[in-house]
Amino acid sequence: MALVERNEELRTLNRLFADCARNRGQVALISGGVASGKTELLHTFAEHAAGKGATVLTATGSRAEHSLAFGVLKQLASAQTLPEAVAANVASLLSGDTAPADAARPDPVSIGRSRALILEGLCAALMEAAKTTMVVLCVDDVQFADGPSLQALLYLQRRMRFARVMIILTEWALPRPTRAVFRAEVTRQPNTTHLRLAPLSKRGVEDLLRAELDAATARTLAPVHHALSGGNPLLATALIEDYRAATRTGGGREKEMAVGQAYGHAVISCLHRWEPAMLEVARGLALLGDAGTPALVGRLLDMSTESAASVLEVLELAGLLDGGRFRHPVAKAAVLHGLGKADRAARHLRAAWLLHHDGADAAQVADHLVAADQADGQWAVAALRHAAQEAQVADRLDLAMARLDLAARSCTDETEHADIVTQLLRVEWRENPAAALRHVTPLLDARASGTLADHNAVHLAKFLTWYGNTEDLAGTLAGLAAVACDPDHQAAGYLGLVVRWLSFITPGATDRIKSMPRPTGTDDPWSRGAAVLDAIRTGSADGDTARAAEYILQSCRLGEQAFGAQLCALAALVHADRIDRAATVCDALLAEATSRRAVTWQAVLGALRGEIALRQGDLPAAAEFARVAADAVSAQGWGVVMGSVLAVRVAAATAMGDHQLAATLLRQPVADAVFQTQFGLQYLYARGAHYLATDRPHAALSDFQRCGELMGRWSIDLPAIAPWRVGAAQAQLALGNREAARALITEHLALPGCRGARNRGVAMRILAATVEPNRRVSILAESVDLLHAGGDRFELARALTDLSQAHQDTGACEKARAVARRALQMAKRCQAEPLSRDLHPAREVETYQSEAENLSMDVLSEAERRVAVLAALGHTNREIGGKLYITVSTVEQHLTRVYRKLKVTRRTDLPAGLPRQLLAEDR
Repeated sequence: MALVERNEELRTLNRLFADCARNRGQVALISGGVASGKTELLHTFAEHAAGKGATVLTATGSRAEHSLAFGVLKQLASAQTLPEAVAANVASLLSGDTAPADAARPDPVSIGRSRALILEGLCAALMEAAKTTMVVLCVDDVQFADGPSLQALLYLQRRMRFARVMIILTEWALPRPTRAVFRAEVTRQPNTTHLRLAPLSKRGVEDLLRAELDAATARTLAPVHHALSGGNPLLATALIEDYRAATRTGGGREKEMAVGQAYGHAVISCLHRWEPAMLEVARGLALLGDAGTPALVGRLLDMSTESAASVLEVLELAGLLDGGRFRHPVAKAAVLHGLGKADRAARHLRAAWLLHHDGADAAQVADHLVAADQADGQWAVAALRHAAQEAQVADRLDLAMARLDLAARSCTDETEHADIVTQLLRVEWRENPAAALRHVTPLLDARASGTLADHNAVHLAKFLTWYGNTEDLAGTLAGLAAVACDPDHQAAGYLGLVVRWLSFITPGATDRIKSMPRPTGTDDPWSRGAAVLDAIRTGSADGDTARAAEYILQSCRLGEQAFGAQLCALAALVHADRIDRAATVCDALLAEATSRRAVTWQAVLGALRGEIALRQGDLPAAAEFARVAADAVSAQGWGVVMGSVLAVRVAAATAMGDHQLAATLLRQPVADAVFQTQFGLQYLYARGAHYLATDRPHAALSDFQRCGELMGRWSIDLPAIAPWRVGAAQAQLALGNREAARALITEHLALPGCRGARNRGVAMRILAATVEPNRRVSILAESVDLLHAGGDRFELARALTDLSQAHQDTGACEKARAVARRALQMAKRCQAEPLSRDLHPAREVETYQSEAENLSMDVLSEAERRVAVLAALGHTNREIGGKLYITVSTVEQHLTRVYRKLKVTRRTDLPAGLPRQLLAEDR
């Protein structure tokens, strides 16, 4: 170790050496913390003195030899530099000591007659040697020296004032010195100089680094190395070793601090230099962490508070601690590394009890219980549950699961055990649904034995739905329905809503429930949710439904209890044709779930966002949202909801023309339980659409008809879930059965849930294909207007394509080309490749050139031009208003004036080249 920032002390020793050479005996006492550089300073001076011709005698105090009489003195006498005659004389004197060891009296005052004679002889021998050469006695770690040797040193000090003898002692700087009497005797003599070694400063640490590394690196690392070492040279040197090791192995980047094995070893080395209490107290502090006070450390180790405080002060002086805490986790880990597993567990359990007894925070108690992997008694189970709840609120699911798992393993009460397992299932599902599945069976057993409370049975029903355990779900929901029908039950409203919602999602598994709970009629959240659900079930979702859904979404923060209600409200917005609003809200919830690292919530909301994007005709976004959601959770973890995720991916891939991907996705196995849920309906519809797009109309018709049969059996024939008649009608058209197709579409249009613009617009497009060519234009024009309002760009592109063909069939070629160009623009925005291929690109160039020659936009105002461009690009009035920060009414007024000035009657008549013509004029 390099000698850094010790030049002043070294100069003082050299000055004392020079005074000693003039027959003025000197004593130097060097005090410093553990591994502060005392020994290095001593050795450096000893080499200097030996180089000047002095006889240098060295010894080191040892805790293991502190009871060995004259142990240190014998080390001094054995030096080869001592003249043989003197050495023989000293050895003879020491061998004659028969006095008992005085280890029990570490600071003796009286030395006794026999020992005084020995010491007088020793002093005489050393004084005789000093007549021919200077004698320098160096004793390192004098606090560990044996009593007789200390007596000898004091005896010599009192008689060497005018001799060429110099004594240099090093000691630990302790709050309460162990050799208090000896130290007092040494320091009160006039020929004693006391040198105190301070920790290295930042500049000192930088100098230490400069000796080993380049100047720039030393300057960069110095502040951090000083903070981590506390100015302790041993620790600072260890950090240099760690830095070099990291640089060699590539584990650290250039000029970055590294803390590793060498630092940990240096910490242990410091602790082993003193009595065992130092290591034990360090371990107690490391184990207690931020709760480590002298009093608590003392109680943990069965020692007094004063003793623990004394050791902690030593550790602070040594630079191992900063404000009573370890300077780096590596130090803490190194201190605890030597503890055996059983010993560490016992200490953690005792620490947990002490903290609990002192009324500490439940999280602190729980951390020790988890570390011990034991929970001894009801107090421990209660602490674990409370701490798990805190961790769950803070989105620390890993901590919550560890605490609940230990609580479940330690709980002896069956009802409470079921309660804990329910909570564990709820928490683990948020992070890993596949792993959480293992908790379902114990809860089913608890339900069978009657130890599962109603509020836990509700959660069990939710997860039985998720995992597709339809057999047990039916019985569980039936029991809950009976409870929910009791108006006197305090949770009847909540239980009723859950039963109704789960029954709506899984109609194939719950059609045996005879008595379905009804809304309570009060203005509580459960009644509001029930009203929204009723509107969805009856296909009557409208503006009032959307407003109720908005209220639910605005009054709930994303959380486990609110998650189901939020999904229900989002579904209501979709069913009420508020697709854009549903997308905005879903984006906000998805962002929050992402920031809170709730994996399953992210996946579910991502899948729903994909479905919303599909209804908006944003095919790339739908595909990406669904793909990310599918990758976030394993197929087993998704349970029956995988049917919906696959449906979105297949539908998007089919619309974009990636039939190979769609076929690959459809080859994934799907559990039978999926087809007892709404997700199975979505899957069947998407698969039928894929069959239809790949020229397999019979297979498509079979899937659409099966979808219709299930929906009819379950009494949820809602177009917003799966418009099976629209699909079946397209399959019938592909098979040449126009009348059958018309009958299906007529039925579809008569359904209560078909009042929305999107559903009706899609149906009108299919209806146009079943009528005579001269009627198609008006029907398709209505379809286009409806789809503009509905906001589905892909379906709008399809309707525009059909309208273009209808114009072509009636001889309106110019209109056909204009509409085709708009359809092509829309198809490209959706990345609907099959649709884009059907629309001949040459038409766009040809017609644009003719329009560009004849079209003048001078008649439009700046505001009208902006609105016209966005309308020509296919944006809805609501979207235009949002982009231009104006109301929908203002958009409509601008469009009315645009139509009048350009002599057109509707949006579909706007020239497709309008955006580029305006751009060309702006240039």
